[in-house]
Amino acid sequence: MKKHRWTALALLPLFFYGCAAAPYTGRSQLMLVSEGQEVGLGQDAYREILRQNVLSDDREALRIVRKVGDRIARAADKLDYRWEFRVINDPEMVNAFCLPGGKVAVYTGIFPVARDEAGLAVVIGHEVAHALLRHPAERMSQAQLVGAGMALAQASGKVNPAALQVLGLSASVGWMLPFSRSQESEADRVGLILMAKAGYDPRAAIPLWERMGRKEKGAPPEFLSTHPGSDTRIQQLRGYMAEALNYYRPAEREIETLPSAQQLDSPTAKTERELLKKIQGINRLAADQRGERAVAEAISYNLRTDMRSVVQERQQLRLGYGEYAALRGVSHLGRSPLRQILADYQDGVRWYDLSERNGARLAELSAWLSDIQRAAGGSQGRLRDQPSRPVY
Repeated sequence: MKKHRWTALALLPLFFYGCAAAPYTGRSQLMLVSEGQEVGLGQDAYREILRQNVLSDDREALRIVRKVGDRIARAADKLDYRWEFRVINDPEMVNAFCLPGGKVAVYTGIFPVARDEAGLAVVIGHEVAHALLRHPAERMSQAQLVGAGMALAQASGKVNPAALQVLGLSASVGWMLPFSRSQESEADRVGLILMAKAGYDPRAAIPLWERMGRKEKGAPPEFLSTHPGSDTRIQQLRGYMAEALNYYRPAEREIETLPSAQQLDSPTAKTERELLKKIQGINRLAADQRGERAVAEAISYNLRTDMRSVVQERQQLRLGYGEYAALRGVSHLGRSPLRQILADYQDGVRWYDLSERNGARLAELSAWLSDIQRAAGGSQGRLRDQPSRPVY
């Protein structure tokens, strides 16, 4: 009876949510997540991603990305999305994304691969297709289903922990990864249609993915990857091309070339990226009790204040230790009130502007965080042999 009760509870969501049909492909989709929930999660993730990266304010790069993005968005015809297009200054990151709700960002590292508007339309069309097809919600639904199955196996009492680990691996390699690869192929197909409807020649996708394949040498075997291999992908794209060309109406506009990723980079952007790495490094240091104590000690020492007040203030502000240390650093170095700095940070002001407008310099703030990291790293080594205990 206990096993049947667990089964009923695990399958209960299926009575409230049903199958959906993917646009353009008509594939049946099981959705355990509402579109409103999906969009809300997308907005939260978008804000967090922007905070963890350096945004480009280059007018030419933004203009071209928004030009292509707006045309793809019109082709998508998703009126309830609030479209937004950003450029992230990171020449090493060959990537782009579209989160549920229409929040799109393109990393400058993909500019050399995309080369021009048409290549960029392939990339943005593919990412927008993921959102239109509700792939994030579908993946969350699949994860919930796998989690329910694991819980059932564990609750039955007939499967040992080692077998559960094998079951989890089998679900990942045998089901979740192929499912993810099928989503990538579906996004390729729908992305071609979107760019064609936007007036971009879908045949530009073949040379783009050939360039991407050369860039991705050394990728894992296809059966262990979430993406199809380059050769598989290009073969599939050729198969999708006739369908996409039915939607293609050439736009009477000259195709613009994208600016160079290296030209878009600057010493300030590099310093800001290093700063963000240090913030994330401090957060990793503080991930356990010993590390948290070491980081709190380092911050309190640099501020010449009590460690208890550092811990309590950080908790009240609901910030990671890295973000808290950086904001405290701006306040300390610039002699500005923390409340004022925090308000700017919460409004999305980038670290360079946050430092400058509050009397601190970005290089000084970066050095401040380096001091915190070094001191915390030393303290963590000292505390390693001591019993772990909560930080107040």
